[in-house]
Amino acid sequence: MSSSTHTAANAGAARLPDSPVLLFARLAIAPLFLYSGIGKLMAFSATAGRLGGADGIGAVLAAGATAVELGCGIALLLGLLARPAAVILFLFTIAATLMFHNFWTAPEAQVVTQTINFLKNLGLLGALAMIAVYGPGSYAVNAGSRS
Repeated sequence: MSSSTHTAANAGAARLPDSPVLLFARLAIAPLFLYSGIGKLMAFSATAGRLGGADGIGAVLAAGATAVELGCGIALLLGLLARPAAVILFLFTIAATLMFHNFWTAPEAQVVTQTINFLKNLGLLGALAMIAVYGPGSYAVNAGSRS
């Protein structure tokens, strides 16, 4: 890469935190986690049952998933502690994708749906990685701290 190309690439990366793209990324993916967290809260027993039983480990996992989705979803929406929230949601999304969208073991009738959900989650991971690396951008509650 020539030095002028390298300089231009670095200049673009330096400008990204001030970009409205980060605001769009946060506002575009936060509702998904908020909606899912509210759904888990409203159907807590069913969620716990899918995760291992309405009492015991299933309830603990359901409570944790609900807290992660709601807490980190709000953090992304506001741009408050966006980097740690994005990292937590990144790891959460990997786990959820492998647990619930494993198209390679799905019955034939569900392969296409599970493949689409798996690939959608890969896109979410890309946006979450961008927020984790660049922070919330200028349009955030704590924009000055870049967290």
